[in-house]
Amino acid sequence: MRRGVKIGVFIVLPVILGLILVLLLLLPYGLRKYINEHGNEYTGRRISVKDIKLNYFRSELTVLDFKLYEPDGQTAFVSFDSLRISISPFPLLSSRFEVKQLRLVKPFVNVARKGTAFNFDDILIFLNSRPKAPPAEKPSSPFEYLIRNISLDQGKLIFADKTVDHITTLNDLNFFIPYLAFNQDEVKDAAVKFHFENGGSLEAKTNINQVSLAYQVDFHLEKLDLSPFLPYAKSYFKISGVNGLVGGDFHLAGKGPNLDSILFRGKGQLSDFIAKDLSGRKVLGAKLATVSIKDSYPMLFKFQFEDIKMSVPYLYVEMKDSTINMMNLIVESPADTVPFSYSYRIGQLKIENGILDLRDNSFEKPFDYHLSEIALNVDSLSSQSKWVKLYSTMKLNNRGKLQAELGINPSDPYELSVNYVINNFLLSDLNIYSNHFVGYPFLVGNMYYKGKTEIKNRQLSSENKLIIRNAKVGKKGKGLYNLPLKLALYLLKDIHGDITLDLPLTGDLNNPQTHIGKLVWQVLKNVVVKVVASPFIALSGLLGVEPSEAKGLEFGYADTTLTATHLRRIRLFTDLEKKKPDMKIELTGFNDAGLERDKIALRDTAKAVPTTPVSDIKLDSLQQNLTMIRIRKIEAALKSFDTSTKIKVLMSNKEAPENVGSRPVFELKYSVDE
Repeated sequence: MRRGVKIGVFIVLPVILGLILVLLLLLPYGLRKYINEHGNEYTGRRISVKDIKLNYFRSELTVLDFKLYEPDGQTAFVSFDSLRISISPFPLLSSRFEVKQLRLVKPFVNVARKGTAFNFDDILIFLNSRPKAPPAEKPSSPFEYLIRNISLDQGKLIFADKTVDHITTLNDLNFFIPYLAFNQDEVKDAAVKFHFENGGSLEAKTNINQVSLAYQVDFHLEKLDLSPFLPYAKSYFKISGVNGLVGGDFHLAGKGPNLDSILFRGKGQLSDFIAKDLSGRKVLGAKLATVSIKDSYPMLFKFQFEDIKMSVPYLYVEMKDSTINMMNLIVESPADTVPFSYSYRIGQLKIENGILDLRDNSFEKPFDYHLSEIALNVDSLSSQSKWVKLYSTMKLNNRGKLQAELGINPSDPYELSVNYVINNFLLSDLNIYSNHFVGYPFLVGNMYYKGKTEIKNRQLSSENKLIIRNAKVGKKGKGLYNLPLKLALYLLKDIHGDITLDLPLTGDLNNPQTHIGKLVWQVLKNVVVKVVASPFIALSGLLGVEPSEAKGLEFGYADTTLTATHLRRIRLFTDLEKKKPDMKIELTGFNDAGLERDKIALRDTAKAVPTTPVSDIKLDSLQQNLTMIRIRKIEAALKSFDTSTKIKVLMSNKEAPENVGSRPVFELKYSVDE
């Protein structure tokens, strides 16, 4: 009997062990076959596995060439080359699951979106439609787990956004967590790294507290190319192109699902940035922009910047009437009526070597102006600031220079104060405006400009001092205002050829018809009209005499005597001719001939016998003779002071209204060839 039992044991036991061995050997093939044939019962999609390997001696499971397909059953949605799981079997005896290594090699995910629909929505619907399994009974003691060396190597993620017709690809996606356990409060040093298809990479290291759900992420972004994000930018801006490289080191922290707890800080930079409008023209740019961000809470709209610096920023501004291209770059969206609060603080804002190209298309020809070497410095700017001061310098059209101090209320841009000085500004740069308004181009000349402007309650008040040197204008054309600008400039020039003007400006900015440029030209128009109407005021300053001295010569009725006053003024006229050689000077006579005849009649009647009255013919002859005597004496006096004088002495038309009631006077008249 015992012998039969022994024989049975020796026969049956190997058979059982053999069967177990066969089952173990066939298990991977059975799993593979089952997954390939029944995978869709668990996901609603076809699943394929090329091979499954079990190494019982190393307690290692390997799955090779896994694919979860799209609904068409042909295109891969999720795949990987291999998944390897190595476990320690003995801790299982004490309800402890310990994984020595979990490694996923070359995983691939292809995500597609169109509107709010994703290409995995059908999987979610399928899983939610399955019957819910009854809740499992809680174990008497918690099941422990420990996973070491969790890694993902050479992954690839494709995100096809059909809403904007754009594909984003992440290559070389790598992920590593050194240690994860059930009783571990924190997951430390979980790392991820990947490369963007168009250049650039991201490295991140994460710490997570599994109890409080607090997390911290430190990540390094290297040369991320902005060009692939153009389709998304087009949702907000009307642009045709964007380029630039973004990088930096940042820290992100928060707690669980509480978005308000998200904290963000770090240092970032943007290099070689360019944005182009729909015509393909560069409108924004920067060689380098850097930002240092202190602890900020983006979901609460609370931002703190230690400094913002821009090197060689570029801006192209194009205007026409009341429109500006920068506003047209923004895609209009429904107004957000939900109020929200925000705050910001900037320790320092600095711009170096900025460039601004300006074009004004409001006139017959475009006005182009180039501002360069723009420097701007602002200290301590915040949403709580009531008044901020900015200091700026720049070069004007590669020649002139502007230096300015600007004070502004950040919450109301129509409350400001500006002090500025402009020197070596070429007048010819303004020819588009001068031709439009007054019909004259500037051939040569430069300008020094000093101004102080204030805006309070949208009321503009500006005091401006303008010094023009060596100004010369060209031939007159058609302008908005018919002004003798050439004569006015000639009259205004001092002995050194300089023109000094005070130009006060006022305006109501509540009035949409108020335009600063038109205000300036209106003030200049008023100055020109005033100077031409009363030229002796400007010329008296040149001669260093009272305005009345440069006005002309006055005589009494029936008087032809040149007094010392007359001779002094005549000499001043010749001096003026020498100082203004291009100006034509005339002494134009005005006289009420009738009143002077009456004066002659009274005089001669007193001398003659009462019975012999003076005839009208004789009175006319005597009056005309007095006029000619005055003219000859004045001409002789002019020649005595300057034999080469070209000053003309003549009488006005006897029908001129200025003659009515006038004493014999010779007014100084001026003109230049327009």
